[in-house]
Amino acid sequence: MSGYDSDVSGTKGTSRNGALVGAAALFFVVGLVIAAWSVQLPLIAYSPGPITDAADSVVVDGAPVYPPGGELVMLTVAGQDINMFEALVAAVDPSVDVLARRAVRDPDESDEEYRRRNLTLMDRSTTAAIGVALDHIETDDYEPAVFITGYAADTPAGQVLDIGDRILSLADEEVSTLEDLSAAMGDRRPGDEVSIEVERDGDVQSHDVALAPREDEPDSPMIGIFVRQLPFWVDIDSGIVGGPSAGLMYTLAIIDVLTPGDLTGGRIVSGTGTIDADGNVGGIGGVRQKVVAAEAAGAEVMLVPESNHEAALTAPRENLTLVPVATIGDAIEFLESLTGA
Repeated sequence: MSGYDSDVSGTKGTSRNGALVGAAALFFVVGLVIAAWSVQLPLIAYSPGPITDAADSVVVDGAPVYPPGGELVMLTVAGQDINMFEALVAAVDPSVDVLARRAVRDPDESDEEYRRRNLTLMDRSTTAAIGVALDHIETDDYEPAVFITGYAADTPAGQVLDIGDRILSLADEEVSTLEDLSAAMGDRRPGDEVSIEVERDGDVQSHDVALAPREDEPDSPMIGIFVRQLPFWVDIDSGIVGGPSAGLMYTLAIIDVLTPGDLTGGRIVSGTGTIDADGNVGGIGGVRQKVVAAEAAGAEVMLVPESNHEAALTAPRENLTLVPVATIGDAIEFLESLTGA
Protein backbone atom coordinates (compact mmCIF):
# COMPACT_ATOMS: atom_id res chain seq x y z
CA MET A 1 0.00 0.00 0.00
CA SER A 2 2.84 2.36 0.86
CA GLY A 3 4.37 1.72 -2.57
CA TYR A 4 1.06 2.55 -4.22
CA ASP A 5 0.85 5.69 -2.13
CA SER A 6 4.36 6.56 -3.21
CA ASP A 7 3.50 6.15 -6.88
CA VAL A 8 0.39 8.31 -6.60
CA SER A 9 2.29 10.99 -4.73
CA GLY A 10 4.97 11.13 -7.43
CA THR A 11 2.37 11.37 -10.18
CA LYS A 12 0.65 14.24 -8.41
CA GLY A 13 3.93 16.08 -8.02
CA THR A 14 4.81 15.67 -11.67
CA SER A 15 1.32 16.78 -12.76
CA ARG A 16 1.44 19.75 -10.44
CA ASN A 17 4.85 20.82 -11.73
CA GLY A 18 3.71 20.47 -15.34
CA ALA A 19 0.61 22.54 -14.64
CA LEU A 20 2.72 25.24 -13.03
CA VAL A 21 5.11 25.30 -15.97
CA GLY A 22 2.18 25.46 -18.42
CA ALA A 23 0.52 28.23 -16.44
CA ALA A 24 3.75 30.17 -16.30
CA ALA A 25 4.25 29.75 -20.06
CA LEU A 26 0.69 30.84 -20.75
CA PHE A 27 1.12 33.83 -18.45
CA PHE A 28 4.34 34.73 -20.25
CA VAL A 29 2.68 34.48 -23.69
CA VAL A 30 -0.31 36.52 -22.55
CA GLY A 31 2.07 39.12 -21.19
CA LEU A 32 3.88 39.29 -24.51
CA VAL A 33 0.59 39.64 -26.37
CA ILE A 34 -0.56 42.45 -24.09
CA ALA A 35 2.79 44.20 -24.43
CA ALA A 36 2.73 43.82 -28.21
CA TRP A 37 -0.72 45.39 -28.39
CA SER A 38 -0.10 48.17 -25.90
CA VAL A 39 3.35 49.33 -26.99
CA GLN A 40 3.21 51.63 -30.00
CA LEU A 41 6.09 51.43 -32.46
CA PRO A 42 7.67 54.60 -33.92
CA LEU A 43 5.95 53.71 -37.20
CA ILE A 44 2.92 54.89 -39.16
CA ALA A 45 0.95 52.63 -41.49
CA TYR A 46 -0.67 54.17 -44.56
CA SER A 47 -3.71 52.52 -46.11
CA PRO A 48 -6.25 53.64 -48.73
CA GLY A 49 -8.50 56.36 -47.34
CA PRO A 50 -12.00 57.65 -48.17
CA ILE A 51 -12.70 59.22 -51.55
CA THR A 52 -14.94 62.13 -52.57
CA ASP A 53 -15.99 63.89 -55.76
CA ALA A 54 -13.91 67.07 -55.76
CA ALA A 55 -16.69 68.97 -57.57
CA ASP A 56 -18.93 68.52 -54.52
CA SER A 57 -16.55 70.74 -52.54
CA VAL A 58 -16.67 73.69 -54.97
CA VAL A 59 -18.72 76.65 -53.72
CA VAL A 60 -19.64 79.41 -56.22
CA ASP A 61 -21.76 82.54 -55.85
CA GLY A 62 -22.24 85.21 -58.49
CA ALA A 63 -21.43 83.14 -61.58
CA PRO A 64 -23.23 80.39 -63.55
CA VAL A 65 -22.32 76.81 -62.66
CA TYR A 66 -22.40 73.72 -64.85
CA PRO A 67 -22.88 70.47 -62.89
CA PRO A 68 -20.35 67.89 -64.15
CA GLY A 69 -21.65 64.73 -65.82
CA GLY A 70 -18.80 62.56 -64.53
CA GLU A 71 -16.71 62.53 -61.39
CA LEU A 72 -13.35 63.97 -60.43
CA VAL A 73 -12.43 61.66 -57.58
CA MET A 74 -10.18 63.10 -54.88
CA LEU A 75 -8.09 60.45 -53.13
CA THR A 76 -6.85 60.31 -49.55
CA VAL A 77 -4.78 58.02 -47.36
CA ALA A 78 -5.42 56.96 -43.78
CA GLY A 79 -2.39 57.02 -41.49
CA GLN A 80 -2.25 55.49 -38.03
CA ASP A 81 0.28 54.62 -35.36
CA ILE A 82 0.75 50.87 -35.12
CA ASN A 83 1.85 48.21 -32.66
CA MET A 84 3.88 45.07 -33.34
CA PHE A 85 0.95 42.92 -34.44
CA GLU A 86 -0.36 45.62 -36.76
CA ALA A 87 3.13 45.99 -38.23
CA LEU A 88 3.18 42.26 -39.02
CA VAL A 89 -0.23 42.49 -40.71
CA ALA A 90 0.86 45.56 -42.69
CA ALA A 91 4.00 43.75 -43.84
CA VAL A 92 1.94 41.20 -45.80
CA ASP A 93 -0.68 43.64 -47.15
CA PRO A 94 0.46 45.03 -50.54
CA SER A 95 -1.89 48.00 -50.20
CA VAL A 96 -0.30 49.21 -46.95
CA ASP A 97 3.04 50.98 -46.55
CA VAL A 98 4.83 51.52 -43.24
CA LEU A 99 7.00 54.58 -42.68
CA ALA A 100 9.09 55.81 -39.78
CA ARG A 101 7.05 58.29 -37.77
CA ARG A 102 9.87 60.83 -37.92
CA ALA A 103 9.52 60.90 -41.73
CA VAL A 104 5.95 62.16 -41.38
CA ARG A 105 5.70 64.04 -38.10
CA ASP A 106 7.98 66.73 -36.72
CA PRO A 107 9.80 65.79 -33.51
CA ASP A 108 7.61 66.35 -30.44
CA GLU A 109 4.71 67.46 -32.65
CA SER A 110 1.36 66.86 -30.95
CA ASP A 111 -1.66 65.44 -32.74
CA GLU A 112 -3.34 68.87 -32.65
CA GLU A 113 -0.24 70.60 -34.05
CA TYR A 114 -0.04 68.01 -36.81
CA ARG A 115 -3.73 68.50 -37.63
CA ARG A 116 -3.36 72.28 -37.79
CA ARG A 117 -0.26 72.03 -39.96
CA ASN A 118 -2.13 69.88 -42.46
CA LEU A 119 -5.15 72.20 -42.50
CA THR A 120 -2.81 75.12 -43.19
CA LEU A 121 -1.31 73.20 -46.10
CA MET A 122 -4.83 72.54 -47.39
CA ASP A 123 -5.68 76.26 -47.17
CA ARG A 124 -2.61 77.15 -49.23
CA SER A 125 -3.46 74.42 -51.71
CA THR A 126 -7.04 75.62 -52.22
CA THR A 127 -5.85 79.21 -52.64
CA ALA A 128 -3.47 78.10 -55.41
CA ALA A 129 -6.14 75.89 -56.98
CA ILE A 130 -8.63 78.76 -57.18
CA GLY A 131 -6.06 81.10 -58.72
CA VAL A 132 -4.89 78.57 -61.32
CA ALA A 133 -8.45 77.56 -62.21
CA LEU A 134 -9.57 81.17 -62.72
CA ASP A 135 -6.58 81.72 -65.01
CA HIS A 136 -8.00 78.96 -67.26
CA ILE A 137 -11.53 80.31 -67.61
CA GLU A 138 -13.06 83.47 -69.07
CA THR A 139 -13.68 86.11 -66.36
CA ASP A 140 -13.46 89.34 -68.37
CA ASP A 141 -17.18 89.98 -67.91
CA TYR A 142 -16.74 90.34 -64.14
CA GLU A 143 -15.45 93.31 -62.18
CA PRO A 144 -12.75 92.58 -59.61
CA ALA A 145 -13.89 92.32 -56.02
CA VAL A 146 -12.30 91.69 -52.62
CA PHE A 147 -13.75 88.85 -50.54
CA ILE A 148 -13.11 87.80 -46.97
CA THR A 149 -11.68 84.28 -46.86
CA GLY A 150 -10.92 84.08 -43.14
CA TYR A 151 -10.74 86.10 -39.97
CA ALA A 152 -9.28 86.18 -36.49
CA ALA A 153 -12.12 85.48 -34.09
CA ASP A 154 -10.42 87.38 -31.26
CA THR A 155 -10.50 90.72 -33.12
CA PRO A 156 -13.44 93.15 -33.33
CA ALA A 157 -13.75 92.52 -37.08
CA GLY A 158 -13.83 88.76 -36.51
CA GLN A 159 -16.92 89.19 -34.37
CA VAL A 160 -19.04 90.74 -37.12
CA LEU A 161 -17.59 89.66 -40.49
CA ASP A 162 -18.09 86.31 -42.24
CA ILE A 163 -16.18 84.26 -44.78
CA GLY A 164 -17.60 85.09 -48.21
CA ASP A 165 -18.41 88.72 -47.40
CA ARG A 166 -17.58 91.05 -50.29
CA ILE A 167 -15.90 94.24 -49.08
CA LEU A 168 -17.53 97.28 -50.69
CA SER A 169 -15.76 100.06 -48.80
CA LEU A 170 -13.42 100.76 -45.91
CA ALA A 171 -13.50 104.11 -44.10
CA ASP A 172 -15.89 105.36 -46.82
CA GLU A 173 -13.31 104.55 -49.51
CA GLU A 174 -14.60 102.26 -52.28
CA VAL A 175 -12.81 98.91 -52.42
CA SER A 176 -12.59 96.83 -55.62
CA THR A 177 -9.00 95.59 -55.45
CA LEU A 178 -6.45 94.66 -52.84
CA GLU A 179 -4.64 97.89 -53.62
CA ASP A 180 -7.81 99.84 -52.80
CA LEU A 181 -8.07 98.08 -49.45
CA SER A 182 -4.44 98.80 -48.57
CA ALA A 183 -4.78 102.47 -49.56
CA ALA A 184 -7.94 102.86 -47.46
CA MET A 185 -6.01 101.75 -44.38
CA GLY A 186 -3.86 104.87 -44.77
CA ASP A 187 -1.68 105.71 -41.78
CA ARG A 188 -4.07 104.52 -39.11
CA ARG A 189 -2.97 103.10 -35.78
CA PRO A 190 -4.06 100.09 -33.71
CA GLY A 191 -7.21 100.98 -31.82
CA ASP A 192 -8.51 103.36 -34.49
CA GLU A 193 -12.11 102.67 -35.45
CA VAL A 194 -13.07 102.37 -39.11
CA SER A 195 -16.30 101.62 -40.90
CA ILE A 196 -16.37 98.61 -43.22
CA GLU A 197 -19.21 97.99 -45.64
CA VAL A 198 -19.77 94.46 -46.94
CA GLU A 199 -22.25 92.59 -49.10
CA ARG A 200 -23.54 89.33 -47.63
CA ASP A 201 -26.16 87.15 -49.30
CA GLY A 202 -27.29 90.13 -51.39
CA ASP A 203 -27.64 92.46 -48.39
CA VAL A 204 -25.36 95.43 -47.68
CA GLN A 205 -24.16 95.74 -44.09
CA SER A 206 -22.00 98.35 -42.39
CA HIS A 207 -19.93 97.73 -39.27
CA ASP A 208 -17.64 99.93 -37.19
CA VAL A 209 -14.59 97.94 -36.09
CA ALA A 210 -11.47 98.78 -34.12
CA LEU A 211 -8.16 97.98 -35.78
CA ALA A 212 -6.05 95.41 -33.97
CA PRO A 213 -2.24 95.39 -33.54
CA ARG A 214 -0.22 92.95 -35.60
CA GLU A 215 1.46 90.23 -33.57
CA ASP A 216 4.81 90.72 -35.31
CA GLU A 217 4.53 94.54 -35.42
CA PRO A 218 2.44 95.81 -32.49
CA ASP A 219 2.59 99.39 -33.77
CA SER A 220 1.06 98.42 -37.12
CA PRO A 221 -2.71 98.01 -37.47
CA MET A 222 -4.70 95.22 -39.06
CA ILE A 223 -8.38 94.61 -39.63
CA GLY A 224 -7.99 90.98 -38.59
CA ILE A 225 -9.19 89.34 -41.80
CA PHE A 226 -7.79 87.32 -44.70
CA VAL A 227 -8.86 88.49 -48.14
CA ARG A 228 -8.64 87.44 -51.76
CA GLN A 229 -9.30 89.37 -54.98
CA LEU A 230 -11.71 87.42 -57.18
CA PRO A 231 -14.11 88.10 -60.05
CA PHE A 232 -16.85 86.37 -58.01
CA TRP A 233 -17.01 84.22 -54.90
CA VAL A 234 -15.49 80.79 -55.36
CA ASP A 235 -14.21 78.61 -52.57
CA ILE A 236 -13.42 75.02 -51.62
CA ASP A 237 -15.15 73.41 -48.67
CA SER A 238 -12.53 70.80 -47.82
CA GLY A 239 -14.06 69.79 -44.49
CA ILE A 240 -11.63 67.97 -42.22
CA VAL A 241 -9.33 66.84 -45.04
CA GLY A 242 -5.82 68.26 -44.65
CA GLY A 243 -2.61 68.39 -46.62
CA PRO A 244 -1.78 69.79 -50.06
CA SER A 245 -2.28 66.74 -52.28
CA ALA A 246 -5.81 67.61 -53.46
CA GLY A 247 -4.64 70.72 -55.30
CA LEU A 248 -4.70 69.21 -58.78
CA MET A 249 -8.19 67.73 -58.45
CA TYR A 250 -9.64 70.86 -56.85
CA THR A 251 -8.25 72.92 -59.73
CA LEU A 252 -9.86 70.64 -62.30
CA ALA A 253 -13.14 70.59 -60.36
CA ILE A 254 -13.38 74.39 -60.31
CA ILE A 255 -12.69 74.56 -64.04
CA ASP A 256 -15.31 71.85 -64.69
CA VAL A 257 -17.97 73.55 -62.55
CA LEU A 258 -17.42 77.00 -64.07
CA THR A 259 -17.27 76.05 -67.75
CA PRO A 260 -19.90 74.59 -70.10
CA GLY A 261 -19.46 70.99 -71.16
CA ASP A 262 -18.01 68.10 -69.24
CA LEU A 263 -14.30 67.88 -68.53
CA THR A 264 -14.46 64.13 -67.85
CA GLY A 265 -16.81 63.16 -70.68
CA GLY A 266 -19.02 61.45 -68.11
CA ARG A 267 -16.20 59.23 -66.85
CA ILE A 268 -14.93 58.61 -63.34
CA VAL A 269 -11.49 60.23 -63.32
CA SER A 270 -9.35 60.12 -60.20
CA GLY A 271 -6.15 61.93 -59.40
CA THR A 272 -3.78 63.39 -56.88
CA GLY A 273 -1.02 65.99 -56.77
CA THR A 274 -0.16 69.36 -55.32
CA ILE A 275 -0.61 72.55 -57.34
CA ASP A 276 1.39 75.76 -57.15
CA ALA A 277 0.51 79.26 -58.32
CA ASP A 278 2.09 78.59 -61.72
CA GLY A 279 0.04 75.42 -62.31
CA ASN A 280 2.85 72.95 -61.68
CA VAL A 281 1.80 69.57 -60.29
CA GLY A 282 3.96 68.34 -57.41
CA GLY A 283 4.57 64.97 -55.81
CA ILE A 284 2.63 63.58 -52.87
CA GLY A 285 2.86 60.82 -50.28
CA GLY A 286 0.85 57.61 -50.21
CA VAL A 287 0.52 57.31 -53.98
CA ARG A 288 0.35 53.50 -53.86
CA GLN A 289 -2.57 53.58 -51.45
CA LYS A 290 -4.32 56.13 -53.63
CA VAL A 291 -4.00 53.85 -56.65
CA VAL A 292 -5.80 51.12 -54.70
CA ALA A 293 -8.50 53.58 -53.59
CA ALA A 294 -8.96 54.86 -57.15
CA GLU A 295 -9.56 51.43 -58.59
CA ALA A 296 -11.94 50.55 -55.76
CA ALA A 297 -13.91 53.71 -56.60
CA GLY A 298 -14.42 52.49 -60.15
CA ALA A 299 -12.15 55.06 -61.78
CA GLU A 300 -10.98 54.35 -65.30
CA VAL A 301 -8.09 56.83 -65.13
CA MET A 302 -5.83 58.22 -62.43
CA LEU A 303 -3.84 61.40 -62.94
CA VAL A 304 -0.52 61.03 -61.13
CA PRO A 305 2.28 63.56 -60.53
CA GLU A 306 5.13 62.80 -62.90
CA SER A 307 7.49 62.39 -59.95
CA ASN A 308 5.22 59.70 -58.41
CA HIS A 309 4.56 57.72 -61.58
CA GLU A 310 7.13 54.97 -61.04
CA ALA A 311 5.99 54.37 -57.46
CA ALA A 312 2.35 54.31 -58.58
CA LEU A 313 3.15 51.55 -61.07
CA THR A 314 4.17 49.25 -58.17
CA ALA A 315 0.71 49.39 -56.57
CA PRO A 316 -1.69 46.45 -57.03
CA ARG A 317 -4.20 47.25 -59.80
CA GLU A 318 -6.01 45.65 -62.71
CA ASN A 319 -7.64 48.01 -65.21
CA LEU A 320 -6.79 51.46 -63.88
CA THR A 321 -4.81 53.61 -66.35
CA LEU A 322 -2.12 55.78 -64.74
CA VAL A 323 -1.43 59.08 -66.50
CA PRO A 324 1.64 61.10 -65.41
CA VAL A 325 1.19 64.90 -65.46
CA ALA A 326 3.61 67.71 -64.68
CA THR A 327 1.29 70.71 -65.06
CA ILE A 328 -2.40 71.54 -65.00
CA GLY A 329 -2.07 71.98 -68.76
CA ASP A 330 -0.99 68.33 -69.11
CA ALA A 331 -4.05 67.20 -67.15
CA ILE A 332 -6.47 69.32 -69.18
CA GLU A 333 -4.89 68.22 -72.46
CA PHE A 334 -5.30 64.55 -71.51
CA LEU A 335 -8.93 65.02 -70.43
CA GLU A 336 -9.70 66.86 -73.65
CA SER A 337 -8.25 63.93 -75.59
CA LEU A 338 -10.74 61.67 -73.82
CA THR A 339 -13.71 63.84 -74.70
CA GLY A 340 -12.51 64.89 -78.16
CA ALA A 341 -12.75 68.55 -77.16
